[in-house]
This record gives sequence, C-alpha cells and structure tokens, in this order.
Amino acid sequence: MIRLLIVDDEPYTVDGLFEMLENTPQLELELYRAYSPEEAVEWMSRTKMDIVLSDIRMPGMTGLELQKWVVGQWPRCKIIFLTGIRELQTAQHAIRTGSVDYILKTEGDEAILRSIRKAMEELLEETRSDQFILQAKEQMHKALPLLHREWFNSLLDPGYPGGRSQSRMRELDIPLLYNEDLIPVIGRVDRWEERANSADHTLLLYAIQNIAAEFFETVVFFSVHLDTNHLVLLIQPRSSGDGSNEAKPVHSADARWRKTGSFVQGTLESVQETCLRLLKLPVSFISPAYPVTWSGLPRAYANMRHQLVLGLGTGVGMLMSVDPLDEVGSSDPLPPVRMMMDKLERLLNEGLEEPFIEYLQEVLARPGKFADYVQIYYSVAALLLAQFELVDPGTDGSQTDLEELFNLPIHHTSEQAHQCFLKVSSLILARRRELQDERTSQVISKLHQYICCHLDGDLSLTRLAEVVYLNPTYLSVLYKQSTGNNLSEYIARIRLEKAKELLETTPLKIHEIAEKVGFETAGYFTRFFKKRLNVTPQEFRGKG
Repeated sequence: MIRLLIVDDEPYTVDGLFEMLENTPQLELELYRAYSPEEAVEWMSRTKMDIVLSDIRMPGMTGLELQKWVVGQWPRCKIIFLTGIRELQTAQHAIRTGSVDYILKTEGDEAILRSIRKAMEELLEETRSDQFILQAKEQMHKALPLLHREWFNSLLDPGYPGGRSQSRMRELDIPLLYNEDLIPVIGRVDRWEERANSADHTLLLYAIQNIAAEFFETVVFFSVHLDTNHLVLLIQPRSSGDGSNEAKPVHSADARWRKTGSFVQGTLESVQETCLRLLKLPVSFISPAYPVTWSGLPRAYANMRHQLVLGLGTGVGMLMSVDPLDEVGSSDPLPPVRMMMDKLERLLNEGLEEPFIEYLQEVLARPGKFADYVQIYYSVAALLLAQFELVDPGTDGSQTDLEELFNLPIHHTSEQAHQCFLKVSSLILARRRELQDERTSQVISKLHQYICCHLDGDLSLTRLAEVVYLNPTYLSVLYKQSTGNNLSEYIARIRLEKAKELLETTPLKIHEIAEKVGFETAGYFTRFFKKRLNVTPQEFRGKG
C-alpha cells in the first residue's frame, strides 16, 4: 500500500485533507498527518513515505527546504505542493528540481485527487521500469559462478534432471550442447603457498580457468569453480554442422572425438605448465579416456574424483586419463551426501512435507553398499536431531523416538528406518507449526493490548510495527492472514466500542470523548460515529 503524508502548519487543513482522502474509496492509501515540517521529518526518519502532500509556505522550515530533505532521505518520494498565487513562481521552481506537482489552494479537492492519482501512477510505473530488469541481469551475471556450481552439482544427482536441459544451460550462458557427449576434466590445485588466504585461492582458481579458456579456444569449453581446490572443465568439439540431435555412442570412433580427445590431453599439459610457470601453482588434471554422455557424467565424475584422491607417485602435478566406468560397477554413483542432506534440510525448513517424504524415501533406497547406507542413515539422523533441537531444545517428550533415531540395528529394513525418520520429521514439522502459531498469536495479542491502552495516542501502522518489531507492510499482511480482518478495521471497532462505553457511562463532553478515543476534532469523531451507527454521539447518548 502507498503511504501518503499530509504536512501543514494549519491543523484544520491537515485534518480536512486526511478525512477527505480517507473517505475516497478508490484510493488505497495509508495516511499520515504532520502539523509541522519538523513533525514530518520525524515521521520520515522512522518510515518511508511514497507521497508527501505539503504546504509550500510554513514557519520554521519551508516546503522547499522540506523537499530538499525528503529527496536526500527518500529519493523516490513524490512531493505535491499546496500553494497560493503568491508562491506560484516558487512552486514552479520546485517542479524543475524534481517535485511531482503543485496545486493552487483555490482549485479544490478534485485537483488534489488528480495530482495524487498521477503520483501513484508514476510510482507504479517506476516499479515496472526496465531498469529493474537490467539490474536483475547485472546481479544474475555477478551470481553466475555460484549458479554454475549449483548447476554442475545438479548434474551429479541422477534424481534431479532439471540441470540437464538445453534451455537451462542457455539461461546460464553455458555454451555446451545437451545432444552431444562431452569430455569432463577435473582439475586440482595440489599445493598452495602458505601465505595465500581464501581470497587468494579464489582469485588464483579463476586465473587457472582463464588460462584453460585461452588454450581451449578452438573447442566448446566451459569451466566451473567447485571449491577452494577443485575445478571442472567440460569440453566438446565444435559442431559438425550435421544438424543431428541423436546422441552418439560413448565409444564412438568418430574422427572429431578422436581429434578432440588428443587435443585435450596435449592442451592439459600446456595448461599445467603455464600454471606452474606463471602462478607458481602445481596443478593435477584427470580426464576420461573417451567422451561420456550427460547421463553418464555422475558415474564418470565419481570415478575420476576417486582416482584423483588415490593418486600416483607424489600425488603432485598429475596428468591422468582413466576409464570413466572403471571400478564403478553397474550401480549409479551416489551424489555427495552433503548435497542430499542440504536438499532434505531445505525441504524440511520450507515445510514441504510431501516432497520431503518422497525424497527421503529415494535417498534411503539409493545405496547399493551397506557402508553407503550406514553413512546416509546417520547423516539423516544427525540432520533430524539438529532440527529437533531447534524447535524443541532440551525436551524429553520424544526421548524414545530420538533413541530409535540413532539405533540402526533395530531397523531391519530401509522401510522401517524410513518410518522412524518420518515419525521424527512429523514431530518437527508439527512443533514448528505450533511455534509459528504461538508467536503469531503473541504478536496479535500484544498488538491488541497496545491498541486498547493507547486509543488516544499514535496508532499508525508505523508505530504499531515498532511495538512488535516488524516491518509495517509485513505486519499488515500478517494481521490480515491471521485474523481475516484489516488492522484499521480492528482499531475502528475498538474506538467505536470505547466511545459507546464512555457515552453511556460518563458525563464527558463529546469533544473529550473524541480525544480519548483518538480523534483530533469532535466533528471528525461525529462523522465517524454516524457513518457506522447512523446516529450522532449526542443522539446515541440521548437514547440511552
């Protein structure tokens, strides 16, 4: 909702404009009042205003001085000046320095409404501006290294095919073709200088990528920075131009692939020598003896990483070519356990119970070896225990479930383990929902209590948000979601109930009651009261 602040040193002008705008249903505005420029500055120091409707001539600080302050604090704020004939030239000067509009005080309410609608349209237009798209593209470009890493990790997860599509690669500026096989190469910095810090590591890894890109410029080349020591190079030959979309067999004798494979081996040697000479870094590379399919990449990567860890000789400056299927067997490799746990944790944190259950079942069904199964089992158990502690620290209420969690032998099948995990995860999700409901209820209760005790004070959305330490806009949305009503409706209802009580039980005068329930003038209070009950406060008291 758009916030509008009315500023004038004449209270009747401020209150009149406030009431007029409040009773204009077509305008969805959150209204604020300031009876001096100083009060306006105080308001805008606390919260962002979208439109300021201000007199141009005020004591202490003129409208132009206020405008200069507003532009410095909230550059996107639109300013509308109310001016007399004598200040017309000043107002026209203000237009040239960035104000939205000016209105002669003699023009009336319709002119004010037109100007406000114009300002609202400009605000909405600015949010649709192309600059946000350009900014997003720039941010996307800066985030590409991280997105590339996520994309490559997704390729290693057979259960997540999302990264293996030409459209996704196009989005991420990846020049590879999904209908072509590829040659993956893993690179590793074998040893860093002792003085090098993590920032140096990152910079030097990018330098290695740039060196590799220079040497592999005659093929389709793409590299991904994986961690502080490793990178992966993905290589394809230039397109043959045959237009075929059919994947060629892994052991293809295609001349292009033989030529590319030979080129890769020789070029890796040059990259390795250049890194040692220019960067003083010993680098090892391992590549497959033949190209692999995209679906075969997880298995090839797992085997090459394993062979790189085993190493040869001193394990420094290695340049190896291995059978990508050797020692892997027929089963698909497991994606890194940490990656699986990260996905489970994300699904749990987002409260996505069904996707969590499905993925958990998939994770437990994957391992072909008992050692892998044990590792995954206890990784899931540790994850659930950590999540349980977050939502229910120090509790003994589910001690039996937690004991079962870390007792693998009692689960004779993976299905029994799955059921145990489901029981604990259901407890976590249920407790999290309870805590969310409790916290929301506490916020609403605190809000209601404050409103009832401060009917004659500041009950603006900004002030109420400060009371419960929330953003004003978020508070408005949260209240509506939780109660089904607008916060302003609740305040109006409590004010009306309190006013009726005071009219029935006290001899207070109408203007005194108006003040106690938060109205600046008796006239405004009377119109508010009659609009809701079809009788004036005096008539209501007379009926009693």
